[in-house]
Amino acid sequence: MDPLRPPLIRRLTPAQWVAVDCVAAALLVALSTYFAQGPLGTRGPSNADAAVVVAATVAAGMRRRSTRTALALVVLVAVLSMGITTFPAPWVAVAFVIYMVPVRLDRTEALGLLAGTIVVAGVVLADPYGGPGPNRLTMIAGMALLITTAWTIGYAVRQQRMYAAGVRERERLERHAEGRRAVSEERLRIARELHDVVAHTMSVIAVQAGVANHVAVERPDEARRALSSIEETSRGALREMRALLGVLRDDGNEDPAPAPGLTDLGALVTRAAAAGVRVDLQVTGSRPAGLSAGLDLAAYRVVQEAVTNVIKHAGTDRCQVIVAYAADAFTVEVVDDGPGPAAPGAGHGIAGMRERVGMYGGEFQAGPRSGAGFRVTARFPLTFPAAP
Repeated sequence: MDPLRPPLIRRLTPAQWVAVDCVAAALLVALSTYFAQGPLGTRGPSNADAAVVVAATVAAGMRRRSTRTALALVVLVAVLSMGITTFPAPWVAVAFVIYMVPVRLDRTEALGLLAGTIVVAGVVLADPYGGPGPNRLTMIAGMALLITTAWTIGYAVRQQRMYAAGVRERERLERHAEGRRAVSEERLRIARELHDVVAHTMSVIAVQAGVANHVAVERPDEARRALSSIEETSRGALREMRALLGVLRDDGNEDPAPAPGLTDLGALVTRAAAAGVRVDLQVTGSRPAGLSAGLDLAAYRVVQEAVTNVIKHAGTDRCQVIVAYAADAFTVEVVDDGPGPAAPGAGHGIAGMRERVGMYGGEFQAGPRSGAGFRVTARFPLTFPAAP
């Protein structure tokens, strides 16, 4: 299948194209014979005229599969029929076949065949005894113009098909690149989600497991509470991971589990308290009614990551979470006064939070406070279009 052919043309089978070419060639040569003789032609079509029509039909049937053979055949018929058939019918057949030469063959060979055809035709049409007279020169010029025009049209068609094929290939590559970008973005999103879920959950579980191990003998009731908290935290993490991974195999038959948002900060506060960090949650302003799920999730993950960093690194038993809603934006802030860094230099926590905020056109700041402690602040504009 020729990739240069437009899709509509590629629908025809090779046998159908042979039939189309044969019919078109027969009609062209027959009509050129008729009009060259005039409507009231002085004579009817001769046997030579009929032979030219048959030869043109046969050559046309070969012009797509064996272009060189078809051209040689039709030129031979034109040469042999000189003087016994109607001019320019044989050369119309040659023009019909030579149209396919630049379409099927490379430009150098196609130019060579064009030049050779014109030379052969010129020699045949010239008077071999008295030299080319005025009428012969007119015939040669007309024949050369006819054949060259047909060849040029074929070359232009090839160039147009090559351009269209190039456009289609560029579009295919762009779609492929867009698909790869979408896959990459989805992988990054899932990696961020898994990092947030696992890092937060494992931090809480590690602290609770340490507490249970420390008090297991002397205070078994407190150890049981710690183990119960570990169980609850683990189940919550499994639910989130199951919902996240379910998106990957979602076939559209089930509604995906809702993603967490700022309204779930109460559960986050409870888990942090179970890990030994008391969180003072303050919410000011009215939550916008049209807050998108993606934006809500991004803000929740920022708070979750910041609180996890407090649990793991800050060396304090308390922190403050502030959610402030305004008309055109809302801000989340996590502040602690611990002696240790709430976000160490290594790891992906700060970078992940910055990426989440940047996806929604927000502003992000994270750094030590004057004196002691660490502050994480994220401002999300409500007028920025939600990420897809």
